[in-house]
Amino acid sequence: MAGSFPVFSSDCVHSVHGLQSLQRQRMRSETKHIQSNKVKWDKWAGLVDGNGWRREFLRDAQRKLISLLDVKENVHFLDVGCGTGWAVGEAAKLVDFKGQFFGIDLSPKMIKKAKVNFACRDNFYFIEANAESIPLRDDVCDIVICTHSFHHYLNPNRVLREMHRVLKKGGKLYIVDTTADNWIIQVADVIIRLAEPQHVRFYSTDEFRQMFANEKLKYEISQTIKRAHLHVTGISKVHLGEK
Repeated sequence: MAGSFPVFSSDCVHSVHGLQSLQRQRMRSETKHIQSNKVKWDKWAGLVDGNGWRREFLRDAQRKLISLLDVKENVHFLDVGCGTGWAVGEAAKLVDFKGQFFGIDLSPKMIKKAKVNFACRDNFYFIEANAESIPLRDDVCDIVICTHSFHHYLNPNRVLREMHRVLKKGGKLYIVDTTADNWIIQVADVIIRLAEPQHVRFYSTDEFRQMFANEKLKYEISQTIKRAHLHVTGISKVHLGEK
């Protein structure tokens, strides 16, 4: 009869309910992960601009990354997981602050501190945001960087999809992270996952290459970041891609 409703089997109804239950569980898990990271990085906001190993570890990687960038005047530059904005400022110095400079971070306190650090710059924009949903329009960025935060992302392919979206054609993506190309890092990854709920996982170079390809990013090269105080070859790498 016209207008009558289809009759679903009980198995079909149970399957729908099961799928909805899994979706709700995933949403709760993602929300918990986001909140856990906010709490952690809010605590770090007062430490990364001070002294100590945290600052030195991060700044060392950022300096070496900045030295690789080909930044031109009037650049549109984005740092995903920008913390207090230090790398954004260093990149801007390369072109005498001529351009538009953006930073996003999940931590409200990191963003607040970044805004204070660069309050005198009207072409710097720091936004509290999830890397899975970057609040910029399509095809706007010449360069996107991400330093030692990628292993905290619950859905790395979503993040890469967003990075691809905001990059201009020919734009460059630089991801620096601990890279699981040897057994020491692979074992450390398992231990850190058990001890630190915010940690998702470290990826190998081959995995980065595949993830880039999945999101239509051309994987160009990886380069080891050498650290004087660590003796594990290839502990961190820069993974360079292009849209």
